[in-house]
Amino acid sequence: MFSRELNRLAPILFLILLCACSSFPLSEAMADETQCAIPSFENQIETEHFVLKWTNASLNAADNISDPEIIRETAGYFESAWDKLTGLFGRMPYRPPGSARISVIFHDLDCYAYADPPEGPIELNSCVWKRMPSIRQSTSAHELFHKLQYAYGYKTRWGPPKEPILWFTEGTAAWAEVFVWGRVSRNCKVEDMFKNTSIDLFDAEDMALPFWIYFVSGNSSAPKNQLMVKLFEKCEEENWDAKKALFDVIRDTYGSVDSFFFRFALARRDCFWQNPGSQPSNYTHILGPDGVDLVAEIREYQYKRHWPPLKSNKAL
Repeated sequence: MFSRELNRLAPILFLILLCACSSFPLSEAMADETQCAIPSFENQIETEHFVLKWTNASLNAADNISDPEIIRETAGYFESAWDKLTGLFGRMPYRPPGSARISVIFHDLDCYAYADPPEGPIELNSCVWKRMPSIRQSTSAHELFHKLQYAYGYKTRWGPPKEPILWFTEGTAAWAEVFVWGRVSRNCKVEDMFKNTSIDLFDAEDMALPFWIYFVSGNSSAPKNQLMVKLFEKCEEENWDAKKALFDVIRDTYGSVDSFFFRFALARRDCFWQNPGSQPSNYTHILGPDGVDLVAEIREYQYKRHWPPLKSNKAL
């Protein structure tokens, strides 16, 4: 009995140990079994759509935030994300019945942020929020987008699918980071699919971001952001069969699903962003948390990979 219980707990203990030994928190998608105790909150700020709560009196120093300006700044980011997302989707993010505002709390977390279950608050990592101001915009949009997913029935009218769809839920939330702010909380969301072309879309989690940029034609022409609205409406119709919904929208918009995926594979390998300077959108200059333009980085990476400098020839 003890052995079986130890085997069950081993993955959770490993994640906790990994986080304790690392200077980087776990990603949003890995947080479900490593949540920390939630303290009491003596401070709060209310905006039109949010109530943000924090403490500076917890016995756990990692919970505490002493500067209220951090909270006020974050409130502005959430309201800006709300305006842009509701402007496109025409639907408000999910709020529990009877709640006028979405609750946002700051405390010690083993990840950047968390927004599950649907009726729960958006949880933000106090230490990361203080140490890494460059992720505040993108992470706010990411977590608010999870609330929008719930408004379309995910985990509210329909339970989680039998097979994980993090490529969809985390991937489209990463897309929201770019759509709203033109930046991401971690470089790997943009880089990894290009630098490791063996990564399968359906295993990519939030690193599926390049696919969703391609899906809305954000890499080569005027973005078709309305396709995201069509996709989530189709998910409702299909009771959150995400693959079927995606394939239906691709077929209606681009034709053959196989041809679409083939063209994406070629773009991912050879030349994804075409003439980005002529496209005034958030998809053409995506900033990482360190301020590096990841679009320029990937364009240079793909160019060097396929067009290496001519080798000098001493015989000439």
